[in-house]
Amino acid sequence: MAHQNWGTNRLTPPLLFMLSCAICRLILSNYFASLGSSYSLAAAAAAVAAIVFLGNRIHYRFWDWITTEPRRLPPGPPRWPIVGNLLQLGQLPHRDLAALCDKYGPLVYLRLGSVNAITTNDPSIIREILVHQDDVFASRPRTLAAVHLAYGCSDVALAPLGPRWKRMRRICMEHLLTTKRLESFARHRAEEAWHLVRDVWARCQDGRPINMREVLGAFSMNNVTRMLLGKQYFGAGTAGPDEAMEFMHITHELFWLLGVIYLGDYLPIWRWIDPSGCEKKMREVEKRVDDFHASILQEHRNKKAQLKGDGDDEMDFVDILLSLPSEDGKAHMDDVEIKALIQDMIAAATDTSAVTNEWAMTE
Repeated sequence: MAHQNWGTNRLTPPLLFMLSCAICRLILSNYFASLGSSYSLAAAAAAVAAIVFLGNRIHYRFWDWITTEPRRLPPGPPRWPIVGNLLQLGQLPHRDLAALCDKYGPLVYLRLGSVNAITTNDPSIIREILVHQDDVFASRPRTLAAVHLAYGCSDVALAPLGPRWKRMRRICMEHLLTTKRLESFARHRAEEAWHLVRDVWARCQDGRPINMREVLGAFSMNNVTRMLLGKQYFGAGTAGPDEAMEFMHITHELFWLLGVIYLGDYLPIWRWIDPSGCEKKMREVEKRVDDFHASILQEHRNKKAQLKGDGDDEMDFVDILLSLPSEDGKAHMDDVEIKALIQDMIAAATDTSAVTNEWAMTE
């Protein structure tokens, strides 16, 4: 308790650090001076550097601990060192979280490795979080999958709430998702609906089983890619077989990796080991996705150069993004932002729509 009476004249962290370094240097210089060899001097320098580094880290941790007031946290279960409450979540974490809320109260604090988290099952608290405290909780966590597969969270779905996110959202609403723009693709949607009916009818005639998620997923994907990229990638599509196959592969791997709960997000040391090779796989898919998007942009630039701006009604979303007027001498959107937006729209408008349609038909 003595440190509480130091007042304003107590030593600051830099002064304490300098004092610690001076003491270490004095002790080590006296010891290694007696050895008198160049090897000993090199070892002394390395030892001093290591001690200074570790002492600095430990000192600042200790200083924060004695000067920071305890945070007022909600109740929660006891935590293990390093892993926190991770071991208390099983194969069905939603049930485990519900059980913790029943035991500790409507708002529960959890330490998931190095990540602070809260969980609740109380409607009034949920309303407070989603309505009254929306600005605080709006940003999504910056996971490794988001960094590798969403261009460093440069998209709309994963970017933190701020001026960049508002600008990207404004571009979507003003240039891509207007009523006039969506109506211009009505013919494409009607054609895709006709392709869907013919495909289902052909399968019924041949007695083949129908996987509704697969059929509806292809229908949603073709609708989106025709508006977004000007191509079909499923069925009798306009894209070549190699390009369609690459698109299907990277889309499948992208969705799978974005849905993986990776321990490296909670235990940084896990990234050094990476026994399953998950982060390595993320980097590989990241490169394949970026190469695919780069080829799409180059193809649209070549088409734009040939057409010289004719046929505005036939422009897809990528054409529109590439033709936006510049701001302050810079492009309205750089390539990274366009790629991230393409990926967002494909991810948001395909899997979710297919699952929604499947459940609607099931009911």
